[in-house]
Amino acid sequence: MTQSVIPQPGMWFEHALNSQNDLPARYVITQIADPGPTALPQVHYQRLGAAPDDIDESIDADLFDDIVLRWLTPEEAARAKIEAEYHP
Repeated sequence: MTQSVIPQPGMWFEHALNSQNDLPARYVITQIADPGPTALPQVHYQRLGAAPDDIDESIDADLFDDIVLRWLTPEEAARAKIEAEYHP
């Protein structure tokens, strides 16, 4: 697990529970959903290489730190963003 960071849309991270080819899967935060009257805020995220019509995954904001293996460095995040734009 990594240090606690306030998640923001556009931030990239490696998922602690999912992997691709024995490597941690990379995800980008797509939005932070406002809570309803009784619900907790939700962090929505999508896997690198997901199809544009794939539904985002989400988790309660208070549990989000539990799924983050580590945050990508700025260089890794820039590379992941380019890979996501050019993924078939």
